[in-house]
Amino acid sequence: MIISNINRIKTATIIVALFVIGALLNIPFSRELKRLKIEAGEVNAELSDSITTEIVQTGIYGFILGVILVFVGLWISKKAQLGAPIIESFVSNSKKIKYPLFTKKLLYAISLSIILALVILLVHKLIRIYFPLKSIIERPSKPFYAIVSFSAGITEEIMFRLGLMSLIVVVIQRFKKEGKPSANVVWVGIIISALCFGLMHLPLSKNFSNFTLVSVSSTMIGNLITGSFFGWVYWKRGLLAAIIVHVVWDLVFHVVGSPYL
Repeated sequence: MIISNINRIKTATIIVALFVIGALLNIPFSRELKRLKIEAGEVNAELSDSITTEIVQTGIYGFILGVILVFVGLWISKKAQLGAPIIESFVSNSKKIKYPLFTKKLLYAISLSIILALVILLVHKLIRIYFPLKSIIERPSKPFYAIVSFSAGITEEIMFRLGLMSLIVVVIQRFKKEGKPSANVVWVGIIISALCFGLMHLPLSKNFSNFTLVSVSSTMIGNLITGSFFGWVYWKRGLLAAIIVHVVWDLVFHVVGSPYL
């Protein structure tokens, strides 16, 4: 879709606002995690006294990072032909996107996301049976995971798909002097961004259990699979679909599946 700079700015504004909202939604989970660390006796854990200060700081940080990521994803990487077609279509009043067809395709992606979450949940449970891990702290309860599912779905897709994956694709595309990125180039971007996605989750998993070959491998492989799936959805359906599918996956895995983790 050819989009004017005005409409690109409107699209960017919406995505930055989404990123700020996503960053703010992470605050309850982050504070609860710190509280659980303090209860477990971790000396380095510290809970901020002022939630207002934390909200302001997170909002500013989210705005600055969101602007950078959106600039990378919509301007620097525009020749990658990825981005946010549904949002762009909405702000430009374009008839190119057929919303009923998009909804049908989105439901298909959501169904795949639910199946994938259940399969990985089952594999995770089997791993825990044969390779039990000693818990360090208690996990936050379901309401916190429900909130952070929306936070992660928004911020991580903007970071790893709109920002990182798009940048990787356009760099390789320019190096190979391709007018349009080939499927192989896009898949390289999907895999590399998914690997980075897995690495980002290692510190979080370390909060709940010690690093072992099994725990590190399961975290990396699991996030490589899910990150690749989200990358595929982003490639085929755009940013909005990737966010929705990611949120659904997190809700199924972390909220519905929380008794089995």
